[in-house]
Amino acid sequence: MNATLASVIMVCTLLVVFASNSFAQENRIYQLSDNTNNQSVSRSSVTSYPEDLLYDLAPSVYIANNQIVEVTDGQAPKVIKLKDINSFNILSTRNDLFKRVEMITINIQSASDLARPFNVDNIRGFGSLKYIYLKCEASVSEAQIRNFIQQADPEISIFYKIFNRS
Repeated sequence: MNATLASVIMVCTLLVVFASNSFAQENRIYQLSDNTNNQSVSRSSVTSYPEDLLYDLAPSVYIANNQIVEVTDGQAPKVIKLKDINSFNILSTRNDLFKRVEMITINIQSASDLARPFNVDNIRGFGSLKYIYLKCEASVSEAQIRNFIQQADPEISIFYKIFNRS
């Protein structure tokens, strides 16, 4: 009887350890409010965010319809700006422009765009990636974003902002 009880306790302990590890591995997701003065509305708190990367202050690569349409002048690009969800495939090919990219920005035009997952494990050559930023033109939830962003390194922070078109 004691051996059985000890086995049950050991199995329960292992389940708790594995469950807590899986939750600890989740990416941090931050919703930026309309007045982003270093404020966030989410279950996670954020004290700062990469303003220079979010607001067109860093060299960028613009991608639409799975093609590079513009590269800003200056230093090596730090931001990739995907204008649509049809451009994920270009990120799976190695490109020297991607080496120093710290942020990928994805335009989300409708909640249905989130039905096509973005698998971060499929992208190549992004050794400096720290952030993924979703510019949402529709109301979305953190759960939808968690389902959309797949296989991301737990060190990558995910930011999103909902822009209501008037």
